[in-house]
Amino acid sequence: MAAMKFRNCFSIVLHLYFLDYFSSRSLTKLSIRRFMVKPFFLFFFLCVSSSTLLFGTVDSLVYSFSFSDTTRYDKTLSTDIDLKTQAGKILLASGDQKNLVTSARVYANYVGTLPPSNDPQKPDTTKMNPLYIKDNNYFSVVSFPTPNNIGSGIKFDLNGIRKVTKIIAVNLGNAPFSFNTRPIAFSYYAGIDSTRLGRIYQEFNNTDSSRHTAYISEPQPVQFLSFVIDKQDPRNATVISEFQIFGEGYVEEGTYVSAVDSVGIGNANFANTVIDADIVAGTYVSVEFRTGSKKNIDSLHWSNWSSPIFFHSRNEALAGSMVNVAEPRRFFQYRIKLYTTNLETPKVSGIKIVYQKNLVVDSATVFITPQDVPVLSPVMLTYTIQSSVSASSLGIDTIKIATPGPSVVRSVTLNGTAVQFSYIPAPDKMVIGFPQTLKSSGTVNVTFSTKMITGGSFPSVIISKSSPWNPQRLDPSVTAAGDGWLVNATGVPITPLVDVRIDPNPFTPNDDGKNDATIIDFSVANISSPKPLRISIMDLTGRKVRTLVDIRSGINPFFGDPRSGGKGFLWDGRDDNGKKLLPGLYIVQISLDVDNGGQVVTKSVVIAY
Repeated sequence: MAAMKFRNCFSIVLHLYFLDYFSSRSLTKLSIRRFMVKPFFLFFFLCVSSSTLLFGTVDSLVYSFSFSDTTRYDKTLSTDIDLKTQAGKILLASGDQKNLVTSARVYANYVGTLPPSNDPQKPDTTKMNPLYIKDNNYFSVVSFPTPNNIGSGIKFDLNGIRKVTKIIAVNLGNAPFSFNTRPIAFSYYAGIDSTRLGRIYQEFNNTDSSRHTAYISEPQPVQFLSFVIDKQDPRNATVISEFQIFGEGYVEEGTYVSAVDSVGIGNANFANTVIDADIVAGTYVSVEFRTGSKKNIDSLHWSNWSSPIFFHSRNEALAGSMVNVAEPRRFFQYRIKLYTTNLETPKVSGIKIVYQKNLVVDSATVFITPQDVPVLSPVMLTYTIQSSVSASSLGIDTIKIATPGPSVVRSVTLNGTAVQFSYIPAPDKMVIGFPQTLKSSGTVNVTFSTKMITGGSFPSVIISKSSPWNPQRLDPSVTAAGDGWLVNATGVPITPLVDVRIDPNPFTPNDDGKNDATIIDFSVANISSPKPLRISIMDLTGRKVRTLVDIRSGINPFFGDPRSGGKGFLWDGRDDNGKKLLPGLYIVQISLDVDNGGQVVTKSVVIAY
């Protein structure tokens, strides 16, 4: 009875998972993962014994680490963290030992004459560069010519709320000879709002020849701070080479890098990670991973760091997220970053990583041919997966290939023999399912058609129905052109609007479920930055009856039915007021504003009933 109950529950979970997995919902990658994975975990967890792991099945394994062990981390790569103040927790380092200017945004503000140069019509811009006062170089300076720069100064955005306790202004060269270039009298203003700053310190007569240190007697929470010149030497410019700001609270960002660890003997397919952390408002945490086939890190045997996973609350961190790393691999390393925008710090106590030793395939690499195709021309590509399997391999039930644009699968072969498959079209991926599990070593070829508007990559994962919650990421082979899944689009489109089509044409918006709307397809190409894009519908008198699109667009393939996840534009035969238009001929005008005056493409479309 228990076994039957388990099987029935597991079947329901798989049905729910794949029903969602193959849907054409338009979601971000992160939200797709959460939408797909969490229901599966929840149902599975409830259906099996309490010893079964969240984020997995009974064959899941967990790496767990508590930060009470302060010996197992990379001290050379870790920065601005505190492992001592609260035992077993990672905190941000205290701000009183960190120059807050290094991570601040800095602006030079002139109300008078700009620094002179050899060209009297132009200022010396090198002496106006505010970045010089945070470069630790005492001979790169910001200069305010005398005598009419009273009220000029430097503005700081600390990128977070701090209690500033000490401010140091360093003169030219940090040396006695800079006495005549010192700010003679000045003030510091600060506040939470950049437009409402109050004076927190005033110096009436600065006699320090190399640097001036201001101690703030009553520190208040501030984010914006301004140094303002109140009096200048009548003969010499005021010259500042460095600023240093210290305060209560914590540094803006800190990084903890683990020591290299392993999953033991053999490789693993990494799944999910969970962070145990206290994350209060105004703070957040991110985690990144990299994996390797050998213990010593090098570019040949190790992947790059994965994209960071961000957690903005304790609940998010405990819910966890999928890990996207090169796999299967034996060795791994993780990097946790802590952030704050106020006087608090996140506190990280531990990390868990769920993985499997049961692999979809033991190893696999992919490459695509050809790697050079003509831009915006129909092409046929072959995606090749070279895999090695063993008796313990789970086998491939699904291949998911991310695509730069809409693509259509034409055939799939295993070692030269055609195999049955099902295919769900989507604008940014190909999801291919097999009724029979592929469990043979050798070559899987996926042939598909597409158009390339720019170069792009086709990363992929393979999935087993035994563990659909844990896709296995494939490795690209290395070719002369780079990663084997990279395709380059050669040639340059003559015009930015390419391959404009309207289909169906005519169409019949009579709500009978057949040809009730038409799809406007085209590509935007050959532009360097986003430009205004408009699609207007006009009648034969030239009167505009519908503004269908008014956006800014960069290079983009606007192809496919948006009702099923495509990126084309749909017109339902109605005007701007939602009223159905009369049957007849209408004009579709697509315009793109570009630097050379733009391009307008005009097409006709017929409404028929």
